[in-house]
Amino acid sequence: MQKIDDVSTLVFTKARGGKFRWLTISTLMLAIGMLLHLVSPSVFGFTPNWMIATYCVAILLTKPSYRQCIGICMVAALMEVFTSKAAFPYGNFFSEFGGALVAGFFAHSVPPLRVGRFSLRPILTGFVTTLVSGFIFVTILKVVVGIPMPVYLYGILPAVAMVAAGNAAITPFLYFPARHLFQTMNGEAAVDEDVKDSDHSQLILKQSRPGVISIEHLSYTYPGMEGEALHDINLAVEKGDFLVVTGANGAGKTSLLMAMAGAVPQYYGGTMKGMVFTGGKAVTQTSISDLASKVGVILSDYSAQIVTLTVGEEMAFTLENHGYSPEEIKKRSKEALAKVRLTGLEKREVSTLSGGQRQRLVVAAVLAEEPEVLIFDEPTSAMDPEGISEFYEMVGRLNRENGLTVVVAEHHLEAVLPYANRFALLDRGHLLSEGTPEQVMKFMMNHQVYANAIPDIYKAQLVLEEEGCHFEKPFLSVSDAQASIARAVKGE
Repeated sequence: MQKIDDVSTLVFTKARGGKFRWLTISTLMLAIGMLLHLVSPSVFGFTPNWMIATYCVAILLTKPSYRQCIGICMVAALMEVFTSKAAFPYGNFFSEFGGALVAGFFAHSVPPLRVGRFSLRPILTGFVTTLVSGFIFVTILKVVVGIPMPVYLYGILPAVAMVAAGNAAITPFLYFPARHLFQTMNGEAAVDEDVKDSDHSQLILKQSRPGVISIEHLSYTYPGMEGEALHDINLAVEKGDFLVVTGANGAGKTSLLMAMAGAVPQYYGGTMKGMVFTGGKAVTQTSISDLASKVGVILSDYSAQIVTLTVGEEMAFTLENHGYSPEEIKKRSKEALAKVRLTGLEKREVSTLSGGQRQRLVVAAVLAEEPEVLIFDEPTSAMDPEGISEFYEMVGRLNRENGLTVVVAEHHLEAVLPYANRFALLDRGHLLSEGTPEQVMKFMMNHQVYANAIPDIYKAQLVLEEEGCHFEKPFLSVSDAQASIARAVKGE
């Protein structure tokens, strides 16, 4: 174990998609392979082995572990057994086991071997994997069926070589379009299948400042992007804080919040410098699911987080997956629904709820896991003013009465101003100012950074102060402004 005293020197790289990326892509590629296997015609009596070609593509794209490679290829073998016309189709399980090891070796240990910008690795992988898998299969077939040696040597083995040559051609034919497709889906500008995932499991990492979340010298670059989304961020979130992260579109707000939850870099991939500690744990040493017990995340598209038909089912879904007893699920669900004022709606269908009620349901489902921190990513982007006010009244109550730490990425500062105790201003990935709302808004006004987001009521105070007026309390709400103006007029 190596102790790291200065986390600013740490670099962590990861391919995009999280730990199940290999499973998603492999499933899709094997489905394509099965369809091609069923409809592909023979050419001069030979048919390419589409299943081998497609699992080679999946393994090259995602670089799964050898155990995962074997799992992929055992599924491919099962699919081949059901469609094979061979005398002993179960030989596929042995042949694809060998194919899995070969494809895994090419993915992990063989460099791209480029000619210009063209990688030769898909060609070599398709050829050698098919040759090894085919050799194992026909050898088993010879023993089981009793194929004569001359037929085996001069008829079947050359046929295997022909199929391998065919797969050397079709594997890159599948690989490059698939690579381009997954790049397009992920919004990436470059390929990341050659990215070697970093491993921090043998490092001793400790946060250097107090707080439920400590962000220390954090810089982050998305996969394939040249510019940093975040640059040398240092920020601590204390227990009980109501922190608002603000800034123009593209400032890095979502990236910063996802780093607090561990999704950056564990899911989104890319390169991270520095470290984020959530609940005392380094996010590179903890899975997203483990961090979820400390941090609850509510996305701007909250409806996408709802997966069941009724309120009660939604409340139970995550808790059941964590193994809680029916009694504990009922207790937690009841308490969480009461906190967001949805008591008694357990049997209601989600489709009959209003948009605000659905959002509160998502919050309740997160609260049922009893996190220490609630993270909201632009939660009011699709709300009307009345809905925004009601939402922040609820979140402010959870912060004050239940002691929950709240972090919000927000543009509508006037609605959140009465509840927040801290602001953080981002601009193009840089943290320009953090502190009390008054301190940050004065910085925004004085430096004209995102100044149009400053609430009119606070702008009025700044203008009056420039004219020589002084007020005891900042104008964080209409009632605060009225009270401060009344005192100023009376000369108190």
